[in-house]
Amino acid sequence: MSLEILKKGTSENFLLKQIIRKNFTSKYKDSVLGILWSFFNPLITMALLTAIFSSVFARNIENFPVYFLTGRCVIDFFNSGTKIAMTSLKKNSGILNKIFVPRYVFALGGIFSEFINFLMSMIVLIVIMIVTRAPFHLYAIFSVIPIAILFILILGVGLTLSILCTKFTDIEYLYKIFTSLLVYACAIFYPIDIVPQPIRQYMELNPIYGIIAQFREFVMYGRFPSTKLMLITFLTSIVIFIIGVIIFKKYQNRITLEL
Repeated sequence: MSLEILKKGTSENFLLKQIIRKNFTSKYKDSVLGILWSFFNPLITMALLTAIFSSVFARNIENFPVYFLTGRCVIDFFNSGTKIAMTSLKKNSGILNKIFVPRYVFALGGIFSEFINFLMSMIVLIVIMIVTRAPFHLYAIFSVIPIAILFILILGVGLTLSILCTKFTDIEYLYKIFTSLLVYACAIFYPIDIVPQPIRQYMELNPIYGIIAQFREFVMYGRFPSTKLMLITFLTSIVIFIIGVIIFKKYQNRITLEL
C-alpha cells in the first residue's frame, strides 16, 4: 500500500477499505485459480477427510461432510484471521514509521479480508448440505451469534499477537504449532462423545470448540446449544478481547520505534 494512497484519504473508513482490498487481492495474486481456491480448499479437504474418517465414525456422526465443514470453516477463519492480524503491524512497518495512521486498522482490515473468505466457505457448506440432502433449519439464522463471538475472539487474539510479533519473531513459528494442535482439540472430524467426560469438561473451556459446537447446533440440528456452553464461550471471548485491547493500547505507541 503506497503512501500516496494514504495521503489522499486519511479517514479510518477509507484506510480500512484499502487494507481489506489489498489483503484480499494479494492473497490470490500469483494463483492461476485465484479466488476459486476459497471454494476448492474446504471442498478438497472435506472430500479427503470424509473418505478417511467417515467410515470410522459412521455410527457416531450423521452426515460427516456437513459435520466436518461446520467445524473446519470456523477454525480456518480463526487461524487465518489471527495469523494475518499477528503480522499486520510488522508487515506495514514502513508505513507506520513514515506516517501516522490508526494502528489497529491494519489488524482489523486483515481480519475482515479473511471474513470474506469465511463467507465464501459458507457457500460451499450450503452446496454440500444440498447435495447430501441435509435439512435446512430456521434456527440457522441464529448462527450469526457464534460467528459474532468468533469475530470478537479473533480480534482480541489478533491484537495481542500483533504486539508480541513486533517484539518476538519466534511467536510466528510457535503460533503455527499451536494452531496445528488446535485443530485436534476442537472435535472437527471426530465426535465429542468419544472423549472421556473429565477431558470433555476442559474442552468446553476452549472458546473455539464452544463456537463450533454452537454453530453445529444451529445449522445441523436446528436447536439452541446449552446455556452453559454459550455463556462460557461468550465470557471467555469477551475477556480475551478486553485483554487484547488493553495490551494493544498500552504498547501501540511504542511500536514505531521498535519495528
